[in-house]
Amino acid sequence: MNLSHNYKKNYHPLIILFYVYGMLDHKQIEIIPKNTRSNWNKFKHTNYDYDDWVKPFLIQFEDIKTIYMREHLRKSMILLMHISNGYMQVMKSITKKKTLLKTNSKAIVNSIDTLVSVSKLKINRICAFYGVSKDWYYREKRKLNCMLSPFKRCYKQHPNQLSFKEVFAIEQVIFDVTNYGKRKTTLYYQAMRNGLINCAKSTFNKYATALGYQKPKHKKKIAKVGFRATRVFEWLHVDITYVPTLEDGMQKVAFVKDNFSKAILHCKSTSSKADSHFITELFKETFEKFNLFDKTKPINIVSDGGSENKGELLSWIKHIKAPPLVNKITARTQEFPFSNNMAESTHSIYKTEFLKKELSKTIAIHLENLKLFVDYYNNKRFPTELFGLTPLEVVNGKTPDKYFFKDRIEQARKDRIFVNQKFKGCPMY
Repeated sequence: MNLSHNYKKNYHPLIILFYVYGMLDHKQIEIIPKNTRSNWNKFKHTNYDYDDWVKPFLIQFEDIKTIYMREHLRKSMILLMHISNGYMQVMKSITKKKTLLKTNSKAIVNSIDTLVSVSKLKINRICAFYGVSKDWYYREKRKLNCMLSPFKRCYKQHPNQLSFKEVFAIEQVIFDVTNYGKRKTTLYYQAMRNGLINCAKSTFNKYATALGYQKPKHKKKIAKVGFRATRVFEWLHVDITYVPTLEDGMQKVAFVKDNFSKAILHCKSTSSKADSHFITELFKETFEKFNLFDKTKPINIVSDGGSENKGELLSWIKHIKAPPLVNKITARTQEFPFSNNMAESTHSIYKTEFLKKELSKTIAIHLENLKLFVDYYNNKRFPTELFGLTPLEVVNGKTPDKYFFKDRIEQARKDRIFVNQKFKGCPMY
């Protein structure tokens, strides 16, 4: 570089910085006049005024100096810069950024740790590369993914979750072969009544799903409009279904079901014609079984418009000489627009949930299965609306109470915090 002796060189401030910090090579230093270098040497002090202005920069300057002086590091950092810019551009365009970061937090933390060990850069600089804060990095790094928890959450760090013992109890319930085909509601109240768990139904459902509960798939039917009674024996539903047997042909089965309690009050089966005489005998036996002739409040019988629900049945109802006023109502009419799905649902539960679509071999086995089904339905199944009571318990006078398990659940919530904080079954501790 040939310049006139009269020309006063105008150095960029960074060249002075490079000289003071020894970042210029020998040839570059020789070009700079001795007097200039002598003046620049005056900047090499240990104490400066207002040094706090530049301290944040100087803390990282040694790393910057190393990268600048080593060509392979400089090229690598330029590459990383371009990658970072592209990454940040993509992150800005994502609407659910927080969800994405949380889902991939483990991979991001591992990448940050790797870059720290390779480049020896500060944590906050690499966090900025990924578009996360240093606090986010340390918070996610401290999280422990517990393989014993269905949600991979450490029991000590998240003591409010169900304890290991409770999770195991739920797992045992949903995978018990005798419970196959049962709804989660029935399994929940069954476990609560047996004292196996103490948690809300929504919590049980969440854990059951996470643990692999699968309800048998049946063809979904269009929901039918129904209604809810206000007391036991206010509305009685009846309907007939056809049940085949392997050796004795088709059997006709009729159930009488109470709307309020959802209990099966009586059932009857025949291999001959299921006519109005058959249905009349069914109701006579039902009234006698539950002393319905002595009731003082009205009783309404709901059925479809089939001939078996007319004739002799209507005559019998008309001539009942007892306190209750008995009304016969046909579903899906102008008088009564509601469906009779209360009765129809019983058929589905009997064939799919109880029989599991298997066929009885003979009439004798069929009748025994009916008896077992009524016991199962009335005493071992828990409809949602009864909040943990069985249908027969409601028939016998108990009142459904949605807060029945409230105190147990609240006490269990407090207890599990202590249990989880003292949990010693995790291999990470």
